[in-house]
Amino acid sequence: MPDSTVVLAVRHTDVHNPENVFYGRLPRFHLSSLGEAQAERTASYLATLPLAGIYVSPQLRARQTARAIASQHQEVPIIVTWLLSEVFTSWQGTPFSVLGANVNIYEPPKLPTDESIAMIFNRMNRALQRAAAEHPGQTTVLVSHADPIMVLRVGLQGQPLNFASIRAANYPEKGSVTQFEIVPGEALPRVSYYDVQRQALLATV
Repeated sequence: MPDSTVVLAVRHTDVHNPENVFYGRLPRFHLSSLGEAQAERTASYLATLPLAGIYVSPQLRARQTARAIASQHQEVPIIVTWLLSEVFTSWQGTPFSVLGANVNIYEPPKLPTDESIAMIFNRMNRALQRAAAEHPGQTTVLVSHADPIMVLRVGLQGQPLNFASIRAANYPEKGSVTQFEIVPGEALPRVSYYDVQRQALLATV
């Protein structure tokens, strides 16, 4: 039987955001010093895996996280793809104090041009299928953003593509790893989740 194909969805780490806004796809939002340390922890967690490729969102914070991961792997290519981008929404730039704790930018959308949850799932699933097709039987990484990773997860687990589903348990924390194992003969990927930063902190207690 062919080997399983593993795709690891990694959320970028902490961002320098002194005004505490929903930055979305706005440019120049880079990792904070905390984010750099978190990226190194995630890179260390993935260091022993034989990665075949790293796919990454165009946003700066994701590319910086991807570079930290790649630093632990010689000659592993980094492929930038818009499929892994942050959500496209007219809410970007809005303070979190206005958006509220749950950050519901989907139901209803602010403008008709805003990206829906179904649209996010379609492109994220395309990214996963691309990585799996290009590296069958191997392990790859997708560096993306919290909501897109959660949307991918709930969609592949057959859950409704709605706001309630994407605010459920195991929402991707910064630098976390959501694993999709594609097993030959199984209709849906096996999904698991690992909060790298929390486990690293627990290990020091």
